[in-house]
Amino acid sequence: MRGRKPKPRHLRVIEGNPGKRALPEDGVRLPSEYAAPPDFLDEVARAAWERLVPPLVERGLFTVLDHDSIAAYCEAFSRWRKHEQSLKDAGQETFETHGRQGRMIRTRPELGIISEQIRLMTSIGSNYGFSPVARMRLKDVGQGDLFNPFDNV
Repeated sequence: MRGRKPKPRHLRVIEGNPGKRALPEDGVRLPSEYAAPPDFLDEVARAAWERLVPPLVERGLFTVLDHDSIAAYCEAFSRWRKHEQSLKDAGQETFETHGRQGRMIRTRPELGIISEQIRLMTSIGSNYGFSPVARMRLKDVGQGDLFNPFDNV
């Protein structure tokens, strides 16, 4: 889909409707309930799951449809931690190689993997409010928990 992401109905209600267009229906909301971590997650990814899912359930942001994306986030988190540790164990971010052109200094491959996992975690996490900016975008609005600035008038 091109253009801006569509604004959720509750944000349109909060900010007003200057165009006076009909607001979309809220649709059917799926229940937000805890689910056990998938079997394929390793120990670090499981710990991330156990740390992330309960607050998401509390705020109504985790449904059965979110299972795979949170699992992907946890896998990326686990990979990131594993390669950070590998880089720390190596003790340096570069290494020397010798080839036809002589001595060359290269960066460790872990740096690329770490960078990609952080990018993936940022991308997935922005949908769930895992950063201050993403939380501002979500406006911390739950189901039916709308703020109307004209209530006190």
